[in-house]
Amino acid sequence: MAAIMRGSTTSPSDLDIMIRDTGGILIDPYRLEYAVFDFTTGIEVLQGSPANTPVKLATGHYYAQYTVPGDANIGNWRIRWTIQETSVSPVYQSVEEFNVVGSNVIASFTGNANLDALLHSLRIILRDNNPDRNYSVDGKEEIKVRIKEKEFILSLEELYQIIEDERNALL
Repeated sequence: MAAIMRGSTTSPSDLDIMIRDTGGILIDPYRLEYAVFDFTTGIEVLQGSPANTPVKLATGHYYAQYTVPGDANIGNWRIRWTIQETSVSPVYQSVEEFNVVGSNVIASFTGNANLDALLHSLRIILRDNNPDRNYSVDGKEEIKVRIKEKEFILSLEELYQIIEDERNALL
């Protein structure tokens, strides 16, 4: 199982695949795509596009060029390859697990360590796709919160300021 560090880009030796026909000969398939999933919670959470094009190394040999986010969850992740040998062949999938590991340096995305921690926590908490919950995320900059049937749209900076004001007894 490959171990890929947060913030790094995969190389041909990390997430590669070889496609062979029934005779064992390497072939270039009609369709080959991949999707990357965070699987650290035991539930697959799609990261990016569901249909990425791999990099061709040689006939039948490809790899997924993927940059792991600097604040990615540490643990088990998955890559799901979608393969179709010819235009009339059935589509099948192959799944490979890999580990995302931490580094000694955690990049700051906002310049504020507390706001970075809030963003990371929100990304973990808000991955739940249950529509009956009281929250939803619209992109990375704003959050829509429903409280007693009223909806509020806040920037993450505003949410952070509200939390800080509450801590400092300013509310």
